[in-house]
Amino acid sequence: GFKTTQKVKPKNLEQLSAVLSLARPGAMQFIDQYANFTNNGIKESVHPFFDDVLGNTGFLVIYQEQLMRCLNKIGFSLDEAEMCRKIVGKKLLDKVKEWEQKIRDKVKENNLDPKIADIIWKILNDSASYSFNRSHGFLYGSLCAITTYLKFNYPKQFFLSLLKMTRHEPDPISEISKIHKEMEGFGIELLPPSLSGSEMDFSIENNNIRFGLSSI
Repeated sequence: GFKTTQKVKPKNLEQLSAVLSLARPGAMQFIDQYANFTNNGIKESVHPFFDDVLGNTGFLVIYQEQLMRCLNKIGFSLDEAEMCRKIVGKKLLDKVKEWEQKIRDKVKENNLDPKIADIIWKILNDSASYSFNRSHGFLYGSLCAITTYLKFNYPKQFFLSLLKMTRHEPDPISEISKIHKEMEGFGIELLPPSLSGSEMDFSIENNNIRFGLSSI
């Protein structure tokens, strides 16, 4: 995820969502292509018919919802497109094959360029192994943006909240250790437990954070 962010350099929520969607098995092969789009504006249209659907992602089909819009655009109802999305999302590759003839028939029925059938069949086939749910990508992206803002603008409060939540982890001490290492980069010390200085939980003490007695 970190390397993907460094390459793509996301500048808005759309691109941050794409980073989270691409940094996964299967989709990682498209990271350099997407980075070339976000950094240099380089993109190659798969077909003018789909430009309005795929333009925001550099003509990469990153999301399942994009597949739905492509199917809807050639004539399938939204219910039919959702049915196909579910098959793709669950990676039911045997059922995916049934859609090839459906797509070719729909393109012919609506007098569209036959190449469109080849393109959308390839999109459907390929995306079955890597496409992500756009709503999830944007939700995770929003959380990522908010937490990053808080981490760099209110680091003490941010790390204090993380430390307080470690009690719910299977291995609290290990989690505390990870957070402690992060804190060092912000010049914040994790002060040792103190009978006179510690509260029951972690607490802010001047520019540092004091260990809570209940986490010993």
